[in-house]
Amino acid sequence: MRKNVTVALLLATFLAAIEGTVVSVATPVIASELNGAALVSWVFASYLLFTAVSTPIYGKVADLFGRKRVLLFGIGLFTVASLLCGLAGSMEQLIIFRALQGLGAGAVLPISMTIIGDLYKYEERGKIQGILSAVWGVSGVLGPVIGGFLVETLSWRYVFLLNVPFALLSFLMIVAFYKENVSETTERIDVKGALLFAGGTSAFLYALITFSETNVWTSPVIISGVASLLLLASFYVSERRAKTPLFPFALLKHPVIASINGAVFFAAWVLVSMSAYIPIWAQAVLGKTATEAGFMLMPLSVSWTVTSIIGGRTLGAASPRRRAVSGMSLLLFGTILLTSLTQASPDVFVYLAVALIGVGFGLSQPMFIVVLQTVVSYRERGTATAANSFLSTVGQTLGVAVFGAVFNFIVLSGFRTEEALRGVSLESFFNRAASTALETGVRLQGEQLIADGLNTVFAGAALAAFIALLIALRLPVHPPEPSRDN
Repeated sequence: MRKNVTVALLLATFLAAIEGTVVSVATPVIASELNGAALVSWVFASYLLFTAVSTPIYGKVADLFGRKRVLLFGIGLFTVASLLCGLAGSMEQLIIFRALQGLGAGAVLPISMTIIGDLYKYEERGKIQGILSAVWGVSGVLGPVIGGFLVETLSWRYVFLLNVPFALLSFLMIVAFYKENVSETTERIDVKGALLFAGGTSAFLYALITFSETNVWTSPVIISGVASLLLLASFYVSERRAKTPLFPFALLKHPVIASINGAVFFAAWVLVSMSAYIPIWAQAVLGKTATEAGFMLMPLSVSWTVTSIIGGRTLGAASPRRRAVSGMSLLLFGTILLTSLTQASPDVFVYLAVALIGVGFGLSQPMFIVVLQTVVSYRERGTATAANSFLSTVGQTLGVAVFGAVFNFIVLSGFRTEEALRGVSLESFFNRAASTALETGVRLQGEQLIADGLNTVFAGAALAAFIALLIALRLPVHPPEPSRDN
């Protein structure tokens, strides 16, 4: 039973993991075809926003009422939303359907990791988490290549259909093989707290992302920001009084959990800078095709996979602090290298930087989740795992918003002020045929402006990596003692 369930969970992880790499490669083409370059960040942000909002709620429901039904619901919703994304007729429709995908993904990844924590003891989790990371790596390798091929030969719409067969197979295997004993409980989900949390988080992220698009304190931004403060303050008060709080704050204050969550939060900024902006660098600055842009992301997945598999087998004897510090240091070195890129830089510099970042994630991420699941009890594992996923997703969402604001401010301001670029659309640089049709001087000036914006984004990622490194220094030197019911 355990083997079959593990295979099903790996498939579920694969369908969610491949989504990010496939969409990243297709985004420039989607922006060009749907005339929505200014809304590009929303393609990522809507997905991440609704993943972030739903993840903690799913985690608490899974702890109270069982993992199986929550996971099946998430896989089903993710699959339907993927089909809708492939049928989208406008950028606005695509953003809405991506939000539905996010609602499904909010259950798939954290609940899959929670079930693995249930099935395996501490000594085995490192190996399984290494295999789980390998799935991320394989999807990262196949996603850009397959996605680029589909974009160039068929249509970007087909990239969303890749999820369907994996989702159906995973769904059926979980139904058939995963037998769960759910004990009766009189506890109930804190509906009031869940609604306040969902509303407050959504309003906050909406305000942030909207500001990143406009760079102006408009009425929607101000209203959403004030609403988020009021709702989240009410959520905090409600949680302090609730019998079954959505977020047990005492759990999140645990020194090991707090350090892991902090490092994961800032490392997520680095990850989103890679997935969202390396393809733009390749296509808009270097003039590469979607497939070639996908190959530039491949070292991230390959190095992450290899490092996770090797490191996972020795995780039980490893020092959490040493692994985390090594991983965050490599993230910092990789992002610093990216800030030095120019239009004339050899491609090998991009590959090297992305590979270093992949090794950093491979060293740290499996260790983070294994240690976190070890220091909590069975009844807290879903909540703790979901909270960690939530902070990672919020980190990515904030990264998309902040980096999007910086990139848009630099690039769009330049397009408005530079005389040679007036009347030239940013979308034209996302399409190889359109960019090569421009005058050489205009094209080079536009590419340089986009490169400046991207270098600034990578500098922001380097700062996030440095903060993650400082937080990693707080982790314990020795592996923690397992919880009594672990």
